[in-house]
Amino acid sequence: MKAVILAANRSTRLSPFIETRCKPMIHIAGQYILENTICFLKTAGINDIVLVVNHKQDLIRNVFESGQKYGVNIEYIVQNELLGIGHALNLCQSSLDKKPFLLTYGDVLTDENPYSSILQTYTETNKEVAMVALPESSNEFGNVYLDHEMKISRLIEKPSGVQSNYVFAGIFVLSPNIFELLKMFKNDISLCYEHIIGTGGLQACLWEKGWIDMIHPWHILVANQMLMNSWQTANIDSTAKLLGHVYLEGAVRIGRNVTIETGTVLKGPCYIGENSYIGNNSLIRNYSAVGPNSTVGYGSELKNCVLFGSNDIGRLSFVGDSVVGENTTTGSGFTTINHTAEYTPVICKTANGAVETGLIKLGAFFGDNVKIGVRHVTGPGSILKSGSKVADSSTL
Repeated sequence: MKAVILAANRSTRLSPFIETRCKPMIHIAGQYILENTICFLKTAGINDIVLVVNHKQDLIRNVFESGQKYGVNIEYIVQNELLGIGHALNLCQSSLDKKPFLLTYGDVLTDENPYSSILQTYTETNKEVAMVALPESSNEFGNVYLDHEMKISRLIEKPSGVQSNYVFAGIFVLSPNIFELLKMFKNDISLCYEHIIGTGGLQACLWEKGWIDMIHPWHILVANQMLMNSWQTANIDSTAKLLGHVYLEGAVRIGRNVTIETGTVLKGPCYIGENSYIGNNSLIRNYSAVGPNSTVGYGSELKNCVLFGSNDIGRLSFVGDSVVGENTTTGSGFTTINHTAEYTPVICKTANGAVETGLIKLGAFFGDNVKIGVRHVTGPGSILKSGSKVADSSTL
């Protein structure tokens, strides 16, 4: 069986990170979302992948190439116009040999392998299957209802009022008949799903483990926590240098050629990417992910944050509950304030307007190539777009 991964869309609500990468190429807990997907597909026995791309596709091609280093074969299909999921899927028809196939949305992230489960359900039922999940809130997704035989009995694409607990998880096993339906319904994938539900039946595969479809920037932190919570043991590369007295606690992962100076404390789960440097007496707290080729200066503290890579955090800094894009630098004494004075839920002023996050603790979100001077302070929910430059001794 082949797999189709839809990775073409541009998710505008994830600004300031989406301008320089597509959503599947966000780097979380030491790996790309798309890398997580491809590795799980490989483990489930799927080696042939059709990858639909558009937005920032060069980054995908440069990292994954033909798929050989991941043990898979990747065929790229370009969706030149972003005309929706149905249109993207229709472009793949000639590549699927008129056989059943697995469809997965490229921005779905899970902590364990969902593809083995849905393939098992397909084998047992010999019916088309949709994976359904139980998110904390279902109002952002298409809600589904199940009958006593675990078949999907109803789909509400844009729910209002009372919502079902179950949502489409973005993973399906479909028959070649889907292409006839796409033609019939003019590439409206929701109408295709409704037709399958109302005629032959769409089997549900319930996924009760970690699952997230990131919509807003702070969901990157939630996804990072979800992946790190699945880590059971520490993993330290043999080339890493821990100099003097370095204290490790919990599931700490340290990559190749990392140098950690004496006096540093790492409390897992946390991740230090390859070729990174952690200065003396630093504190790396749980759920911190330091991307590759990064520097964390002397006496700095990181807490529940994601650094995409090639970052330089100045000495005596605090970065908490924040996401920092690639090649972003901060001067010494940099501080992210991660709560309001009254400890009320943080409101984040995004490009699409003010959004209530519901979070008491939330720091800052910096795009790629941001340069921040010394002694800088950012307020809770601050956003800096890619390429921003901030002078010394200022408050945002």
